[in-house]
Amino acid sequence: MGYRNKLISAGEIYHITQRAPGNEMLFVEDSDYLNMLSLLKDWVKEFNLTIFSFCLMPNHYHLLLRINEPNLSKSMHSLNTSYGMRFNKKYQRKGHVFCGVYRASMCLDDVHLIGSSVYIHLNPQKARIVEDALDYRWSSVNLYINPEIKSFIKNDFILKVINDDFKKASSLYKNMLKKYSDVEYENIIEDPKAGINFAKAIFKSLLKTLQGRNIKKDFIGAEINLDDMIEEFKKKKRKKVPEEKQGMVYLTEQLKSRGYNVTERAKILNTSRQALYNLTNKVEP
Repeated sequence: MGYRNKLISAGEIYHITQRAPGNEMLFVEDSDYLNMLSLLKDWVKEFNLTIFSFCLMPNHYHLLLRINEPNLSKSMHSLNTSYGMRFNKKYQRKGHVFCGVYRASMCLDDVHLIGSSVYIHLNPQKARIVEDALDYRWSSVNLYINPEIKSFIKNDFILKVINDDFKKASSLYKNMLKKYSDVEYENIIEDPKAGINFAKAIFKSLLKTLQGRNIKKDFIGAEINLDDMIEEFKKKKRKKVPEEKQGMVYLTEQLKSRGYNVTERAKILNTSRQALYNLTNKVEP
């Protein structure tokens, strides 16, 4: 299934990817990731979607989801617009937050489905953000290793394909993450076929792992309670400026790119010139 000529059908499962333009960021500080998670939780209810796996990376995100109505384009537009407006307001920036139209690859069998989930969860490790995918905070990986955690993410669907016993399924899934972390891993943002190629590469090995399971064999194509984090995030009174250093640095750069001098930037951020200098650790004009 190609990305540009998308065939969207209700009831099907898709691996969705969306990225920021150029070297821009989608998520700068923790509250940005939490903002997206909060939107996702409400989003699945509003558009009758089911998310199985996700990973939020600094400049792109992955979703593995099922659409229960033919409304993927409408729902993606709503999600990206909502997040983009908040992001631009927070960081005093203008222009597109996301680069072009989202990409969607249909999962055509169980191997592709499991392979896509593993691919998504290995993303931070392959990008060298963390040494172990299980240490990445902004993905659903630990919901697969600790399936008893309740969340709006439906982790039981893929685990049940692996094994009816969730403890055994989660153990097998953890082993997959370790075993397949050495498999050649192309960047799906640069190569639309990367996800399918990864599933093909682990096809035979995965079939052995799933031996005896009733799956289609013709291949075509740190513990975190998300709900608690989201609810805590919603209770907090959101500030108009970032709360973390990297967020403030990013906002300062955005203001500078729009022509504000250091005095004007300090006034907007309600701080001093010296504080801005200390923050960016460089001489300001």
